[in-house]
Amino acid sequence: MESQIEKSSVLKKNQKGQSFLEFIFVFLTMISLSMLFIRGVNGLVSKRWEVMVKLIAHPNQNEVQLP
Repeated sequence: MESQIEKSSVLKKNQKGQSFLEFIFVFLTMISLSMLFIRGVNGLVSKRWEVMVKLIAHPNQNEVQLP
């Protein structure tokens, strides 16, 4: 039978590992949300610039093509 001290030390080690895993999962979640936000905002900004360039170049006879 294990003593109370041995059980306590095993539980503390498990809690340290759990804290590390929770940190990793929270960190990965934040990175994923940041990447999704950046992609979404980037797409909206690029579409807005494309519309503005076409409005400015509208009097031109040639079609404006952006790369």
